[in-house]
Amino acid sequence: MSAFLRGLHEENKLLPPRLVAQYLWQLLNRIDPKTFSRTNWDLLQSIDEAPLNPIDTNKTISTKPTESDSLSLRNKLSGSVWDVGSTGYSARRHVFNRAISHFPYAIVVPESDVDIINTIDYANRLNLQISVKGGGHGVTGAAVIDGGIVLDMSAFQSIELCAVGQSVRVGAGVKNHNLDLFLSKYKKVIPLGTCPDVGVVGATLGGGIGFLSRKHGLSCDNVLAFNLITADGQQRVINTLEHSDLFWALRGSGGSQFGVITHITFRLHPAPAYVQGGIIEWPIQKAKPILKQYSDAVLQGPRTQFLYAYIARSALQNAKISIMGFSEDPDSNLNNIAKWETDADISVTHKQYIECQSNEYEQGHALYWRNGIIEGELTEQFIDALLQCYQSCPDNAAGIMLDPLCGAIQDIETHETAFIHRDASFVCSITGVTLPDQDSTKVIDWVNQTYERLSPFFNGHAYQNYDMGNDCPLTSYFGHHVERLIALKKKYDPQLRFAGSLQRDLQ
Repeated sequence: MSAFLRGLHEENKLLPPRLVAQYLWQLLNRIDPKTFSRTNWDLLQSIDEAPLNPIDTNKTISTKPTESDSLSLRNKLSGSVWDVGSTGYSARRHVFNRAISHFPYAIVVPESDVDIINTIDYANRLNLQISVKGGGHGVTGAAVIDGGIVLDMSAFQSIELCAVGQSVRVGAGVKNHNLDLFLSKYKKVIPLGTCPDVGVVGATLGGGIGFLSRKHGLSCDNVLAFNLITADGQQRVINTLEHSDLFWALRGSGGSQFGVITHITFRLHPAPAYVQGGIIEWPIQKAKPILKQYSDAVLQGPRTQFLYAYIARSALQNAKISIMGFSEDPDSNLNNIAKWETDADISVTHKQYIECQSNEYEQGHALYWRNGIIEGELTEQFIDALLQCYQSCPDNAAGIMLDPLCGAIQDIETHETAFIHRDASFVCSITGVTLPDQDSTKVIDWVNQTYERLSPFFNGHAYQNYDMGNDCPLTSYFGHHVERLIALKKKYDPQLRFAGSLQRDLQ
């Protein structure tokens, strides 16, 4: 960090206030009141117009790690530790959303369960919070915690078939594409999302929606067992017979709320024999009838068909309404969808399933995201409001997407897992995209205003894998399950060691 700021200074570039503030925070965070003189502390206080809170040197609630502490941790681990200033720290602290820039005290890359247990013990002794990073795709950057310990699970790359090929055990560092590629060799599948770089574990904990979800359910609906290490350092197998309360919670609670997942065992399904996939686009002027037919297709169409609808970011005059589809059924193929309206631009082919799972997503952008859940059809009023909102969308900087639900997702009752959106039909996402150093004010305003305009059409809930941060109440994600989830948080993580949305109501 210091080298980066020094480089900007030497090039006579303006130092971004946010980076300067973060750098100063790092320096101040390392100050030990027990060894820092009273005079120096008073001087630091006088710099700020708003005085710092008085420091109690006898306070033991939180102890900042010393060099000796860090060395002690390193000596206990077979994996690596990256702290501020080390070579790999900067790259490993980044997440997919470049609007987020967090500075953990240290990033630990464990290579074994023992490494994880020793890291948890270290965090317990020094009262440091822990976040867990798999793919790092969470919108709010929750996988990388400011001032705490990040457990980077990238070394947990194991994938192994079990039960004579009827299930698969997946390590916490495995990403969607790695798992899809492995399973393709055995002509097996799991319902996974379409972004290849997303971590399997993180997506599963919040639900997990993908091309096969209308046929086989969510990712979390296909879990047979979790391997979990809790805040007391205990290794636990979580399934219907052992710790069934956690088995209920882990299927939909999102994040690493109750400990560190090291592996998940999934039920496998035969890979589709016939796959047709691709994108069909029309000029934005066709959007109203397209979205109405799209609504009918989701509510009444076969489970073997999965359709996203979206208006991608573009200049307003070039805007398109797009359907990205997947179909296993020759009788309900995507060519029929191309007939919904004239002037369709069709890019649909027969593919291997894994080809449909290999979508490219732009890297290195700042993202601003809001979402809501829709039950029932897309009404004419909702479609009109959506299209009116898009008319004021900043050019090349924002869009709207609809994820379909229904099908097998609704075969499971709401009370059976922590995932509450069983009666829903769509997830509506409003997204803004900018470069990290670009002024994002207009984009953020549009995202927030569009969300407010469309909120009357939502059911009051939101998809937890598209986390909206601390200003979103827990009931939006978990509904009437909140009380039960908080009780489990108190039971298995009473000191709130693991960062997650559930701690908001407990801190």
